[in-house]
Amino acid sequence: MYQKTVLPNGIRIVSEYLPYLRSVTLGAWFEVGSRHEQPQEWGLSHFIEHMMFKGTDKYSARQIAEVMDKHGGYLNAFTGKEHTCYYFKVLDEHFALASDVLQHMLLHSLFLPEEITKERNVVLEELNMYEDSPEELVHDLFANVLWPQHPLGNSIIGSASTISGFDRKMIFRFLEEHYTTDRLVIVSAGNIPHERVVEEFADALGHLPRGNKPQIEQPASEGGNCLFHDKDTEQVHLCLGGASLSRTDQAKYAIHLLDTIIGGGVSSLLFQELREERGLVYSTYSFNSLYQDAGAYGVYAGFSPQHWNQVWEVISTQFSALPQLLTEDMLARAKGQLTGSILLSLESTSNRMTRLAKGELDEGRIITVEEVLANIEAVQHEELLRVATTVYDPQSWSWVGLGPKNLVEEDILCRKIC
Repeated sequence: MYQKTVLPNGIRIVSEYLPYLRSVTLGAWFEVGSRHEQPQEWGLSHFIEHMMFKGTDKYSARQIAEVMDKHGGYLNAFTGKEHTCYYFKVLDEHFALASDVLQHMLLHSLFLPEEITKERNVVLEELNMYEDSPEELVHDLFANVLWPQHPLGNSIIGSASTISGFDRKMIFRFLEEHYTTDRLVIVSAGNIPHERVVEEFADALGHLPRGNKPQIEQPASEGGNCLFHDKDTEQVHLCLGGASLSRTDQAKYAIHLLDTIIGGGVSSLLFQELREERGLVYSTYSFNSLYQDAGAYGVYAGFSPQHWNQVWEVISTQFSALPQLLTEDMLARAKGQLTGSILLSLESTSNRMTRLAKGELDEGRIITVEEVLANIEAVQHEELLRVATTVYDPQSWSWVGLGPKNLVEEDILCRKIC
């Protein structure tokens, strides 16, 4: 059963009570991420997420780690382009303790200068690790090519120069501006009644003042751009695609089905053609990133440099023939795959918590599983074809390659799909 309470200061508390379980997952979701940063703040959302674990007026950094390990639970966080989430999963009997730790992190983190210095070094090492992960790096380069003049085109982690400039004053200024009650959603899924969640967090957070959501600038995507990033790797890593729909567009369900058909599993078009039929790649898939007012769609493939022309030709052929390839049977199979994946994910309280949070943050309401499945089932073959021909226009796509430039033929380094 889903329930929702809005506190007088605007904090929303959403929960799903599952009394047959022994665990509970709770997340504190803030509607702030890397797209809300100014140029000098690039990476600050992610840095603050790290600093929340570095000690409060009640718990030291070590105690925060030990208290969760001691009871077999976990406490973690992640930063996205539009959201930041702090969450825990524990046995129901440890809910009060975990809630107390999380509340102290959110309200009473110390942000000591010496901890900022240490964590700055940690994040710089994380940046080095990210630079050594070509599959991850190529996706961020692709976003930057698509939105070169907008924060959505920036990586979440930031740059060495901006990270090195973060200080205590910047952190507190960012928190005051963005960590406000109207942008906070507390979401719980598991064996804790809604009334107890409200009681636990209303007492701790109910006194916080309201804030004001800042205006955000809608990005304008630039199609037809290309970039080859020279890097000493064994494979070439390729991302290509273009602008897609926003998460508020009802046609997003057709987009999700197309994503499933094109590169959403081992039976998808790209996996079958590139790997199973030709043996050109080990990893290939499609991806779909939907934001508040924009979206991106693309495909990824990793392959040996000598296979560039063949891989490019297969991808180009598949998308050129997409209207003919999208049969009724293929749509029915994609619906079954997507429906099954959603239902199987509900066996995890973490997934249930995330689904509830995104519904509240993205739509401002609880979106039931039944509604989602009905919207998927309602997609008709004609809508699938319409979205495929309007969104997946190869003439407006951009691409990014990453790998050893000296091993890739010169004439393909600024090539476009046609």
